[in-house]
Amino acid sequence: MAMDALAPLGSIGADVVRALRLAFGMTWEITWALILGFTLSAIVQAVVSKRQMTRLLPDDRPRTLAVACGLGAASSSCSYAAVALARSIFRKGADFTAAMAFEIASTNLVIELGIPEHAVSAG
Repeated sequence: MAMDALAPLGSIGADVVRALRLAFGMTWEITWALILGFTLSAIVQAVVSKRQMTRLLPDDRPRTLAVACGLGAASSSCSYAAVALARSIFRKGADFTAAMAFEIASTNLVIELGIPEHAVSAG
């Protein structure tokens, strides 16, 4: 009878362990994107000059926005890292609209990659 009273505690312990494993797994999956985004942000801050950035993304013309979207899609970082990188390129002289186009393109690519992965794992 005493063992039956302890059974719910074992169930709670198993649930806590499962929740911790899930949290660790989710953290592990997004870590690469954070590292990539913050590394790219650091590289932009350290290597790219304000003059180079102003020449690359000078205004909000369609050509400039296409370049910004292409660079954003190529960086493919998570939302937090995309914000850091967009902030870095804006502070280095990129047009604000171009920096926002870069940020949106960067985060949308991650979403687009997740949709097929979800469809494959669900099917």
